[in-house]
Amino acid sequence: MSTQKLKSAAEQVLFGTHVFVLVLVLAENRLVIPDWLHVFGRLHPLVLHFPIAVLLIAVVVLAFPSLMRDKSDSRHYGNGLLLTGCLAASFTVIAGMLLSREPGYEADALHWHKWTGLAVFWGSSLLYVYLEKSPPALRNAGLAFITATLLVSGHLGASITHGEDFVTAPLAGSGEQIVDLEDAEVFAHVVMPILEKKCVSCHKASKQKGELRMDRPEFITTGGESGPAVVPGDRDNSLIFQRIHLPLEDEDHMPPKGKPQLTDEEKAILESWIDSGAEFERKLLAMPDTTSFFRLAVAKFSNVEKTYDFPKADAGKVRELTNFYRKVQALGMNSPALSVSYFGRAAFDPKSLAELAPVRQQTVSLNLNNMPIDDATMAELSNFPNLERLYLNFASIKGEGIGQLSGLENLRLLSLSGNPLEPTAAVELEKLKNLRQLFLWNTGLEPQVVDQIKAALPNTRVETGYKDDGTVYQLNPPVIKFDNAFFKEKLQVEIKHPIQGTSIFYTLDGTEPDSSNYSLYEGPLEISENLTLKARAFSPGWTGSNLSSAEFIQSDISPKSYELTYPPADRYKGDGVASLFDKAKAIPDSWNLNWLGFLNSPLEVEMEFEAPTDINSMSLSIWYNNGSRFFPPAEVEIWTKKGGGEWTLSKKHKPRQPTQEDKNALTQIEIPFSGQGIEQMRFIAQPIASLPAWHGAKGQKAWIMVDELVMN
Repeated sequence: MSTQKLKSAAEQVLFGTHVFVLVLVLAENRLVIPDWLHVFGRLHPLVLHFPIAVLLIAVVVLAFPSLMRDKSDSRHYGNGLLLTGCLAASFTVIAGMLLSREPGYEADALHWHKWTGLAVFWGSSLLYVYLEKSPPALRNAGLAFITATLLVSGHLGASITHGEDFVTAPLAGSGEQIVDLEDAEVFAHVVMPILEKKCVSCHKASKQKGELRMDRPEFITTGGESGPAVVPGDRDNSLIFQRIHLPLEDEDHMPPKGKPQLTDEEKAILESWIDSGAEFERKLLAMPDTTSFFRLAVAKFSNVEKTYDFPKADAGKVRELTNFYRKVQALGMNSPALSVSYFGRAAFDPKSLAELAPVRQQTVSLNLNNMPIDDATMAELSNFPNLERLYLNFASIKGEGIGQLSGLENLRLLSLSGNPLEPTAAVELEKLKNLRQLFLWNTGLEPQVVDQIKAALPNTRVETGYKDDGTVYQLNPPVIKFDNAFFKEKLQVEIKHPIQGTSIFYTLDGTEPDSSNYSLYEGPLEISENLTLKARAFSPGWTGSNLSSAEFIQSDISPKSYELTYPPADRYKGDGVASLFDKAKAIPDSWNLNWLGFLNSPLEVEMEFEAPTDINSMSLSIWYNNGSRFFPPAEVEIWTKKGGGEWTLSKKHKPRQPTQEDKNALTQIEIPFSGQGIEQMRFIAQPIASLPAWHGAKGQKAWIMVDELVMN
C-alpha cells in the first residue's frame, strides 16, 4: 500500500472516530455499553501516553523548522506526526469516556479532564485539516493551544489518579506531621500517614474507587459498595485487611499491582490498629503499651528511644513472674525497662503486686485495667520508683489514696477512666505535679471539679472524653459475628464490642434499638427464623454508636440438580448456577463473585429434587441499586412437574417495583407460592424491559442481580 493510500485510510478512520466520540458525548447517559467495551475503557491509562508524546513531538517539529536538516521536511514530518497523534488521541478519548461510565469517580473532577481531553482531540484534528491552508501566526496559535490543553488535561488526569498535589508533592517534602510522642494521636499521626501514601490516591473525593473514600475517618467506617473499610475489632470483616492480604496478581489486591505496596511494618500497624478497636480520637500514650499496635507505633517517633540507668532484671525471674493472669515483658529488645499487665479480674489478688518486688526498679509501665484496685492499694503502687505509665481504668478507686503516688517522680501518664471518683479526688490529684497526661473519662466528676484539677496542673493534658465544644465521643458500632447469613435449621450469632463494659442493645424485629426499645445482649443468640438483627452500643459518658445490622434467612430446601437455561452476563457471572444455592450472602459490590446478573435474558433455572418435596415459601435474594439499574424482576413464573407429566404454570407474580424514594438495599423478593410433592421446578424471572419515567435512564433495560433462591 502506498503512503498516500495509507494516509487516506488513516484519515477515514479518524473521521469515523470523530463520529463515535460525538455519539458518546451527546448520548452519554442514554447508552448501554457492552461488557467488552468496558474492557477497552480500562486501557485508557495505558494508551494515553502515546498521543501525548506524539503530539508534543509534532508541535516541536512544526514550531521549530530550523531543527530539521532541511526546513521543508518540517511540514512533511509534522503533518504525519499530527495525523498519528490525532488517531491515538481519538482512541484515548473513547477509552476515557467509557472508563468514566464506571462508578467511583467524582463528577466535578472528571468534567474538566474530559473536556480538556476533547479539546486536545478536536483542536489537533482541526489543525491537521487546516495546516496547509493556515497562515503561520494562526498555525502557531494552534500549536500553542494544543500544548496548553495537553498540559492541563494531563495534570487533571494525574490529579484524579494520584491526588490533587501529585505534581508538586516532591517540593512539599514527606507531608507527615512531626510530633512528640506525648502529643501523638493513634489515627492522625500513625495510621493516616500510611493511608495517605498507599490508599488515598484511589479513594478520595475526586476518585472514589468502589465508592469508597479513605481521606477522612467518617468515610472509612461507613465504607463503599463492598462494605466498611474497617470494622473495629474485627479484622476478618474489615475490607482493608482482606484486600492487602490477597495475592499481588489478584485484581482485588490493594494497593493495585504497579503502585507502591504496603511494607510488612505498615501492614502490621493497620492490622493491630483494627484489632485494638480502630481508635480515631485516642492519644497513642493512652493505649496499653502491651499491645502490638503500641509497640509498632512508638517506633515511629524519635523520642521513644529512651535510655535508662538501671540494670536489666534477671531473665529467669521475668519468666517466673509471667503466668496466666500476669505478663511481664521488656519494652524493647535491648531495653532494661519492663511493662507489666494483669488479666482476669476474678483471679486478681492485690497482694500479688508484692511479688513484683524483684522487678520494681525496672517496671516503667503497669496495666491494672479492670482489676479490683481500690484506694488502699495505692501504697503498694508507690513502691515502683521508675514508673512512667499507670493504667487503672474501670477499677474501684474513689480518690483518697491517689496522693500516695505523689512520690513517683517519673510518672507521666495516669489513666483513671471508669472509676467512681469523688470530688475530694481533686485534692489528691493536684499533688501529682509531674503528670503530663491524665485520663478521667466516665469518672462522674463535675465540670467545675475537672476545671479545678486543670488549673492546679497547668502542664498536664486532662482528657475527660469531651471535645472542646461539649460533644461526647461516640462509641464504635458493635460487631455482629456469624458463619453465614443463610442457614438451614439454626444459627448462632455473637455480638461483640472492643470496649469492655459497654452495653449492647439489640432488636430482632427490624426496628432500631434505643433506650425504650431493646433487648440487652448477654450471650450468643440462636437464630431459627428469618429476621433482621440490629444492634447499638451504649455506655455512660458516650453517645450511642451507629447501627450495626445483619439479615438472616432460613433456607432449608436445596434441589438435587439444577441448570440455567441462559447464562448470566459475563460481567456478573458469579459461580454460575451454583451461586443460587450455595447459602453464601453477597455483599453490595458489583464484582463480588456471589452475584449473578441478567439483562438481555431472563433468570431461568430448572431444578430437580431428590424426592417429592413440599414447598411452603419462596423468595429471591436480590440487590436493588437505583444508580446501577439493579431492579427487582418485572415478573416471576413458577412451573412445576410431577412424575412424567407436563410442565404446569403454578404461579405468576409481579413483584412490587421501587419508587424514586426507595433506598438502595439488599432485599428479599417474596414469591407467594406453595406446592406439595414437587419433583421438578422451573423458575423464571424477567428483567424490566423499560425503566420508569422517574429514572435517569428511563426507557432502558434493568438488571436483575441475584445471589440466592430461597425455598422452605
